[in-house]
Amino acid sequence: MNLKTKISKLTKSELLELLVQLAETDENIETMLEYKLSTNTDEIKESKKLIRQYINRYKSKGFIMWRNVGPSLQGAEMVLEKGRGKLAAGEEEMAVRMGIAVLSIVVVMLQYADDSGGEVGNIINESLTLISDAASEAIETDEKRQQEKLFQHIMKESSHKRYDGWSEWRYDLLRIGAIFSIHTSMREKLEKRLGELLEGISDSTWSKTYEVKEIKLLQLEIFEVNQELEKAKQFIYSNLQYRPFREKAIEIALKDKSFEAAVELCKEGQAQDKQYPGLVSQWKKYELQAYKALGDTKKQRGLLLEFVYSNDFEAYNELKELYDPEEWKVKVEEIFKIFEEKGLKGIYAEIAKDEKRPDKLLHLCKKDIYQIQHLYPYLLNNYALEADELFKQFIRYQAEPAGDRKKYRSVCRVIKEYKAAFGDSKFLELKEELKEKYKRRPTFLDELDKV
Repeated sequence: MNLKTKISKLTKSELLELLVQLAETDENIETMLEYKLSTNTDEIKESKKLIRQYINRYKSKGFIMWRNVGPSLQGAEMVLEKGRGKLAAGEEEMAVRMGIAVLSIVVVMLQYADDSGGEVGNIINESLTLISDAASEAIETDEKRQQEKLFQHIMKESSHKRYDGWSEWRYDLLRIGAIFSIHTSMREKLEKRLGELLEGISDSTWSKTYEVKEIKLLQLEIFEVNQELEKAKQFIYSNLQYRPFREKAIEIALKDKSFEAAVELCKEGQAQDKQYPGLVSQWKKYELQAYKALGDTKKQRGLLLEFVYSNDFEAYNELKELYDPEEWKVKVEEIFKIFEEKGLKGIYAEIAKDEKRPDKLLHLCKKDIYQIQHLYPYLLNNYALEADELFKQFIRYQAEPAGDRKKYRSVCRVIKEYKAAFGDSKFLELKEELKEKYKRRPTFLDELDKV
């Protein structure tokens, strides 16, 4: 009989007695029951009280240690659960207000809690999700006056100074508010607020570029929500200095089959962001898409080769498809040569495996003996003697600095692998060599005898 069945068999008085006993033995259960059973008509006031009760319970000398962050958020979790229940019941405004109640308190926690586990951030995201879901539901089902209430709650919260140091969540709130910009009055208020935020950014602000970009993305969202696609396109092209806008412009060009325009946007992006390798790579990947659409094999080959030398194995596979077998034999030799001349490792081994080139794998192991432990299986058919000697040399290198039982065991695990690969005879030769060399290391000898 499971617990639920057992509880269902209790009488009302027995159940009451059980709940009281639980509440008396666990302060958290008592707080939870008080919140669940509260008859106070001001649910938001009670919710905020609950959230703070848990926070204060786990605060010590004004700070919450990382191990107490989870327990301190139990009140916030209960309020979010109740908020989701309100949303399911069609009470969108109450759901928004409960989400804001959690958000407004938990954001401030970051100033006095160790959130290295990310639990505060998770609750913040959950509260924003609740607010967003409620707003999306309201725009579909509620009348304009009710939508206006939700919009005002969101705008009021986004204006609070608590977000001055955490602007990403202010922008998240405003992004939710943009849902309501289908109404002229709400759109005007939102646009005015965005304009004020833009004007308020100081040139000395270290995060100026980020702040401006986020506000402009919100302005773009208003155009998109209202299906003002031509205005949106013009706005995108006037803000190409920001990555998301250039990305959108390229995607529009690709969708419109304006492949030459897409290439130009990509090249401009590479020049603009030349100090950021990650962005340059992103623009080149878009450029590759355009060349594929144009059927420009030569340009595809050039870009894919760059990606190969940046250790992109998928690019290697794509590049190979662009050559006939005879051409590829020449090209892959060139690729191996460049990797070798520049001392690159990266995907060299993966290419050599795919090309079935044990000679190249042997070359790699000679240059970097640590590779032998992983690559020896590919050498056994053609280079068994060389693989044997390299593996033994690798073991010798491992054994030399070892000085305690833990390290000796580690060496012996490698020796055991060597034994399985090269057989008992060669293993015994190596074992005798090591026993002679390290006869004054009894712990090592003991571990060797266990192999």
